[in-house]
Amino acid sequence: MKPATLSLSVMTRTVGDRRVQTLGTVLALAFLFCYADVLIGMAAQWWAISFYSYAFLIPGISAYLVWVRRDQLWAVAPRPAYVAGIGIIAIGLSALMLGRAAGIQAAQQISLLVTLPGVVLYLFGWQVLKVLAVPISFLAFMIPIWDAVTEPLHLPFQQFSADLGVRLLNLFGIPVYQNGVLIYLPNITLEVAKSCSGVNYLIAVLATSIPLATLVLENVWKRLGLVVFAVTVSALANSVRVALIGVLAYYDLSGDLHGPYHTLHGLFVSMIGYVVIFVGLWVLSRGQRPVPRVAPTGSWQLRWAAVRIPWAVVAVVLVVVGVLGSVNWSRPVALAAPQEELSLADAGWIGFAVPTSDMMPKADVRQSWVYRAPSGEEIKLSLWYFELQSQGKELISGETGRVHEGAARMVLTLGDKGQVEVNRRILREGERSRVAVFWYDLNGRVVASPWQVKLYTAFDAVFHGRTNGALVWVETDLLPDEADGLDRVMARLEGFVSDLLPRLSPVLSPSVGSGR
Repeated sequence: MKPATLSLSVMTRTVGDRRVQTLGTVLALAFLFCYADVLIGMAAQWWAISFYSYAFLIPGISAYLVWVRRDQLWAVAPRPAYVAGIGIIAIGLSALMLGRAAGIQAAQQISLLVTLPGVVLYLFGWQVLKVLAVPISFLAFMIPIWDAVTEPLHLPFQQFSADLGVRLLNLFGIPVYQNGVLIYLPNITLEVAKSCSGVNYLIAVLATSIPLATLVLENVWKRLGLVVFAVTVSALANSVRVALIGVLAYYDLSGDLHGPYHTLHGLFVSMIGYVVIFVGLWVLSRGQRPVPRVAPTGSWQLRWAAVRIPWAVVAVVLVVVGVLGSVNWSRPVALAAPQEELSLADAGWIGFAVPTSDMMPKADVRQSWVYRAPSGEEIKLSLWYFELQSQGKELISGETGRVHEGAARMVLTLGDKGQVEVNRRILREGERSRVAVFWYDLNGRVVASPWQVKLYTAFDAVFHGRTNGALVWVETDLLPDEADGLDRVMARLEGFVSDLLPRLSPVLSPSVGSGR
């Protein structure tokens, strides 16, 4: 019995069927094929949005986290969990198909983080998934949805950076006065703008500190301490950056604050922050016993007869879903009438067409009018209409998220026509101030929330085969000599929107039959 037992042990450790390896390679390629457009779309966002430029490193770091766990992988025996795995795969692929049908990039990207652990669970079981939990979870940092998480943090970080920056300037003996996020120096006024809040560093620092803590530190509390320390450093570093800009501006050493020096300030302080992180890592790792890693000498024993059918089934499903993803099942829906025909003359507003901004450059129709009332009041109306949403061409995306910067939700009262929820922004350009209200029109639905836009788009795609929609933007000047200021402007906008909606809805809600 002993020789047989020894023989079986050696076989389990050293034998790997090449047919299984080949089928595993095919399955991996099928997964990449299924998510090819999603991965390409994410890479395009990483390239276009500086906030996510760090994400190019995430797949490589995740792969390295798998590599350093290779001895742990060989130490567990694969026990496929077919039922649980196929259930999770089904959820992930359903989200992928729904996201493709509705042109919702976020749903497709998040589905990758569902399908991947489902495939691992289906092929190898719970113990293997447990070992790979950190590398797979780490991939969440490459999904470009974190701006939605960081958006509420900008204002508190702006205020914190301004407060601490002013205190640092006082230490240098520089006379300074602060009003919110505005910093007044004798020769210049600085604003800690949203883009300078420091929040943009937060996700990148987390994405750096988490793998470093996981790879180097063995104690869980030390790992957590490093991550908390990294976040603290990112907040403090931006305050130092604000103070640095103030010092250079006060002594007139920085030239154009919006030129190369501005970038240099940010890069300089970022480098300080990362140096501090590595120093903290060195301190926390002192006295830590090195953990020996056993190099793998064999492979799992996966029998061809047991895996060929379930593995092949998943590979075929992934390929089929990938092929179906290349087909857009929704049809383009053109506007019901030429946009030039949107007249409000019967309501007392005389309009004429004006150039439209490129706020949503991928819209199929872009049109703006300025309407003038007999009293002389002027209001500008802009429409951006999408006949068909698809990957990278969406009403709501990372690029179009700038529309909501500084916006607040509010309710417009339209007399006997009820109420509608919209977004309001106050825009300032030098001495000029404007008040804008905007919303999305989804086939007659007035929607203010970006998440509701996503849900309604998915609903229309699945049940009506259409993903058309529009952004409606209405703005007017906020005149400094108006005694009642904002209240009068809002009353003016409410009256205009009340006249606009009954005439606008039929234009933006054409039947599917009108699509080209």
